[in-house]
Amino acid sequence: MRREDGIEPTTTSDLIRELQALVVEGEEEALQIFLRLARPEDVAEWLDLLSIDERQKILSALSHEAAGTVLTDTTASIRAELVDELTTERLAQIAEAMPADEAADLIGELETDETEEVLQHISTEDEVVLRDLLRYPDDTAGGIMNPEVVALAADATVDDAIQVVRTADPGTVTAVAYVVDDDHRLIGFIRLKQLVTAASSAQLSEIMDTDVISVTALTDQEEVADLVDKYDFMTIPVVDLNRSLLGAVTVDDVLDVIEEEATEDIYKMAGSSAEEEDSESILHVARYRLPWLLICLVGTQLSTFVQVIASREVALYEQMSVFTAAIMAMAGNTSLQSATTTVRRLALDTLPRTRFIRHIIREIAVALFMGVVCGVAASLMALVFHHNPLIGIALGLAMAVGMSAASLLGAAMPLVLDILGVDPAVASGPLVSTINDSLALAVYFLMATGILILLG
Repeated sequence: MRREDGIEPTTTSDLIRELQALVVEGEEEALQIFLRLARPEDVAEWLDLLSIDERQKILSALSHEAAGTVLTDTTASIRAELVDELTTERLAQIAEAMPADEAADLIGELETDETEEVLQHISTEDEVVLRDLLRYPDDTAGGIMNPEVVALAADATVDDAIQVVRTADPGTVTAVAYVVDDDHRLIGFIRLKQLVTAASSAQLSEIMDTDVISVTALTDQEEVADLVDKYDFMTIPVVDLNRSLLGAVTVDDVLDVIEEEATEDIYKMAGSSAEEEDSESILHVARYRLPWLLICLVGTQLSTFVQVIASREVALYEQMSVFTAAIMAMAGNTSLQSATTTVRRLALDTLPRTRFIRHIIREIAVALFMGVVCGVAASLMALVFHHNPLIGIALGLAMAVGMSAASLLGAAMPLVLDILGVDPAVASGPLVSTINDSLALAVYFLMATGILILLG
């Protein structure tokens, strides 16, 4: 039984083996038929499992439109590798078959002279559109917007508007059509479902919604994504300072932004960079990771310094050092919980600055409660294994205080970084983990030594 797309239902591995066989055997016609039946999004995913030579031959066999989708959906490293082997004419043809915003992203990754060569092979009309898009930074609304939108005159009738929509390029039609005045300034919008149900003689100015939420071309893409998420938009208009309609950001672009921002934060939390994902170079990857680890190496010397001081009381140190791993682990985990919660609330914009102090107090209170519970449990274990109540008391108090201090650091540092304009995700990285470990050990050995000397 065949699927609607014509491909026999089979596993991905079977399809890839069949694709590789067609490439190796040089069956060009059969390869083109296979690729026409396959979805370009699937082909983009398969490329990661193929050799460089196989990828090039597959891209050559794809139509301009399908090749554009494949280049958009594959990884940056594979895309760069494929684009390097394309002729300027072929790349220009692919770009013209793509939506304007995706085409701008594609040729914007080239060197300046290469970009100019491609633009010279593109039609004048498309060249003007692409040059306008390339003026905006990649991480702004202008950098991700589609300039091809349906714009209707306010005095047009519903029947006129429907005719415009019917004759428009399918790529420009979304769930919303925008209404502009004679100077192309955005004054309202109308949903297509409302358009097809309204009286054909009604003017758009009578039925349009004038409560328009828009962004400027230089609005940060993360802010755009927040607005789309907050108001459940399918599309959001982009305007200039005079409110002239420039284009729109659609929900599929926003999903890409959300994935990109989340990936970036995850890498920062690990003390690295999202750029390493697309790199095959060991030195390139190490360049992002090594600086943080060297900073951590220096930071650990604080822990060593504290232990050296504590070791002067040899008898006490031997008893206390048994619990070093437990103290570091508990403080580190507590800090990570506080930091992760804080970073996430900042990312979702659910933690206004007026509530920063309340949030920190809450996190400390929670950590103190958990610290007391864990401290009591640790005290009982120390008593059972070491038969020394003083060790148990010292361990319990030190764990409670250490976890509270770690929680304070974990909650406060993202907030401070946010105020300073630094990405709060950095606060969950190796640097803070090192500080937490050192802080926890310092608190533990200082408190435990003091308690044991005073009560001993």
